Formats: sequence, C-alpha cells, structure tokens
Amino acid sequence: MADEAKSAPRVLVIYNTLTGFSKTYGTWIAEDLEADLHPLSEVVEGVKSGRINLASYDLVVYGAGVRMAIIRGFRKFRKMAKDAGILNQGRVIVWANGGTPQHPDRDWKCAARTFTRNELAKGEFPFFYFEGGVRYEGLPAAEKTLLKIFAKRVQKYRDRGEWAVAVADNIAQGYDHTNRDSIAPLVECAREALNHR
Repeated sequence: MADEAKSAPRVLVIYNTLTGFSKTYGTWIAEDLEADLHPLSEVVEGVKSGRINLASYDLVVYGAGVRMAIIRGFRKFRKMAKDAGILNQGRVIVWANGGTPQHPDRDWKCAARTFTRNELAKGEFPFFYFEGGVRYEGLPAAEKTLLKIFAKRVQKYRDRGEWAVAVADNIAQGYDHTNRDSIAPLVECAREALNHR
C-alpha cells in the first residue's frame, strides 16, 4: 500500500485569475486529478525559492482567463516550464476560460493567439477552452472600463447567433456560466497522459 502511494503520479494545477473563474476551474481539475493546486504567483515565488520544482511533477496543468484572446500569464508559465525542462515531453496541458460559450469555430483562437507557430504545428500543448463568464469585481479599472465599452458595442452583433445574444443579454451585469462537466475532456486527456508515463 505504501509503495502504491509512492508511485502515484504527481500532478500540479496552476491557475492565474483576476475574477475567480480560473480558480474555480483549477479547483475542480485539481480535485478530479488529486493534484496540488497553486495560483501562478505562488508558483513563480516557489520556483524562485526552490520550494516548487516543476520537473518533479509527472504532469503540469496551466489555466487562465483570456484578454484579447490571449491566455493571461502564459509567457511567464512557458519560461518556467522551459527552464524546468518539461516542454516537448507531453507533460503540460493548457486551458483558457473566457466570457463566450464554447464553440468549435472560436475555441482555437486563444491557442492561435497565445502559442507560437512551432508549438501549434507540433501540437505541443493539449488545449481546452471553458466558458467562465463576466465578473467586474477584481478587474483593474482600465479593463473594467474597456469591458463596459465592449458591453455597449456587443449589442450591435446580436444577429451573429445564439451565443452573441446570450453575451449581449448578460454582459452589462455580469454572469457566471462555469460548469464542472466541461472539464471532463481535459481530465480524460490528463489521465491518458499519466497512463503513458
């Protein structure tokens, strides 16, 4: 029994959040994978001080909200992962969460704007997008202002489909569309990766 516990795979889930949606998804993923869970800021400090060693984990899952379709904090995470020597080994999974619903025609945009062409060509990071929502609390003043301007502009695009109407109807007051069921494909991908280690 003790030997089994020693050989159990080690998983780290890192989230980067301003408004709480990424922490929610990170918590659910960590629970399902029985993983360690830390915000990016703690991991950065932990790596600097030597308390956290990314290379000691069999799998690292990184996730954050998006701004302008770019995953927050990913550059910082990528540098740490590169320094730890865990890239190009199938040991990293990435998710993003944003205010728009999941949709195959849109979900790839965060990856395309965040990952390098080389990373995309190699399929370096299994990538998942989850709908989070809009929460004004926690946003810096400048982003809050931009979001309120966007809330007015998005009304013009109601004809672009059901998702556009849903966003337009709810964006002014904010909304939470997090859904634990949506993490299932990521959890399955993680378990598959761990089985091949």
